Amino acid sequence: MLYAMQAPLVASLLLTLVARAVAHRCPPRAAVMVLVACAVGCAVTTALVLALHLLVLVAQQPSVAAALGYDPARFAHHVPVPWQASLLAVALLAVAVVRVRLLRRRRNRALRAADDLCSRLGGQVGGVVVVDDGAEAFALPTRGGRVVVSRALLEALPAGEQAALLAHERAHLRDHHDLLRAATAWAAAIDLLLLGVPAAVRYASERWADESAAAELGGDRPLVARAVARAGLARTALQERPAWASVALAGGEGDVVRRVRALLAHRPGRGRPLLGLGAVCLALLLAAGGHAVEDTAEVLQHVRSGGQDTEHGLASVELAHQVGHRALEELVPSRG
Repeated sequence: MLYAMQAPLVASLLLTLVARAVAHRCPPRAAVMVLVACAVGCAVTTALVLALHLLVLVAQQPSVAAALGYDPARFAHHVPVPWQASLLAVALLAVAVVRVRLLRRRRNRALRAADDLCSRLGGQVGGVVVVDDGAEAFALPTRGGRVVVSRALLEALPAGEQAALLAHERAHLRDHHDLLRAATAWAAAIDLLLLGVPAAVRYASERWADESAAAELGGDRPLVARAVARAGLARTALQERPAWASVALAGGEGDVVRRVRALLAHRPGRGRPLLGLGAVCLALLLAAGGHAVEDTAEVLQHVRSGGQDTEHGLASVELAHQVGHRALEELVPSRG
């Protein structure tokens, strides 16, 4: 049981440590897919583990054991989880619930503001709307999506770079980058160890849109690089951050210098090795989550049986742990 509880936390920490490197050094589309999938997997399994800790903490209480008719000492023997660890996990679960509620409130407010803006701007679904304020270009995902660009920014770009900028924003809408970013934000709200992953996904999604724009323009990556650089220089920061800004996807955001360097370097591959590695890691993570679910069911079975089901209940977990130890000893022979 302890292995299943520790695995999601270790995986979340490792994902946070490698997220930036994956986003900056790997093909952007594959990087986004792997980071989002692993972040969601970490968040789901972490939530399961925290809930399991809550169950263990409640089951260890003498009053609960007396009410359900089982021996708390025998339960603690089969579920060797320190109460301090369970108490910390419950606190983290409470923090996660609060963070999820706050994120839902902010996101709902942002989506309503973006929806109102799209309604005021009008235009066709997926079309381009030109505004007079500032020097901005961004994609709004609500009401079917709109690409909003300021007249000042269009006038600052040559025709080819205008096409590159608009292709970049359309790529955000076409590939649903808003949903991928939102999934990572929800995962980070649940799992505090994933706080560095959303920034990596934002950068990688910008790179993905850069490469999509280049492909749409016949592979002219230097043209897209010039458009990104000029838009980044011309982009004006808004004096007051509007409510819809958190769901807008702006091409001039992110590490513009690094994005330009990446566009002027060699074209990235498809990232199949990274996708394969990500699939393996996700499978292992989900297996740990499944183990946690199995342990939860066996804890409940142990409680409902009054602490008498030791042959077929939690004893199977101990047997699985023994098998795991033996497998590790065979795979990693002792030195010396």
